[in-house]
Amino acid sequence: MRQFQHTVTPDDTAAKLGTGDLDVVATPRLVEWCESAAFQVCQHSVDANHTTVGTMVKFEHIKGSQVGSEVTVHCAEPINDGRRLVCFVSIKDAEGDELGHGEVHRAIVDPDRFMTRCRKLV
Repeated sequence: MRQFQHTVTPDDTAAKLGTGDLDVVATPRLVEWCESAAFQVCQHSVDANHTTVGTMVKFEHIKGSQVGSEVTVHCAEPINDGRRLVCFVSIKDAEGDELGHGEVHRAIVDPDRFMTRCRKLV
């Protein structure tokens, strides 16, 4: 289990991101922190010629957190189901209360091949 620390800033709030009108951490910011943690953890599971890309996030935001709060993202080592890596994540505040939890799915890709396919779509 890897841990990643964050301090909630005014730029992380629902009011700032436009997903609400309160100065509490926004759900999209928690999801971003979870996806970033999963990316970092998953990079240790792929060889130097590959990377991972996000494919799905399931997340439940269950408690608010104010500006200035210290939060920790907990990201488990990925489970490889043969097609993707799945990381279970949770976020807790400094008191150990859970703010949210879920899972992040990432596909293993060859960066050059992936980018070539993306350019064809444009």
